[in-house]
Amino acid sequence: MVRALISPWIVPLGFFVFIFTGAFEDLPSLRFFFELLFMTILFGVSFTYIVILTLVLPMVLWLKAKNALSAVRLCIWCIILGPITMFIYSMLLNGLSITLVRTHFTEALFVMAFGLITGVAFCLISGVRLCVRQVK
Repeated sequence: MVRALISPWIVPLGFFVFIFTGAFEDLPSLRFFFELLFMTILFGVSFTYIVILTLVLPMVLWLKAKNALSAVRLCIWCIILGPITMFIYSMLLNGLSITLVRTHFTEALFVMAFGLITGVAFCLISGVRLCVRQVK
């Protein structure tokens, strides 16, 4: 299970690469590169660790206790958590002010995909089986 602590690095660093390679026509300065990387690690990775430790790991332990732990169930849980955690994260960045913002369907799919990617990475790294093996 300790190996699963690598999975919170997957999405924030992937998001960093996505933003850095797609958002700039000209290469920005090396200083800006490291500032953006630092902010991604400081906020993205730390927030993802909080989500993994408070919402994903308890679900893993609960499913394991019920002998129902599977990658499919865990990835569905991570997909559900994607929009919820993105809402909380944006609320934290906006100073805890709750403003109802219309979210486009594509944005919801985007954060759901991040949840799926994190769930798949977690399952692959920690060795969670694809389906539950029923013991009789």
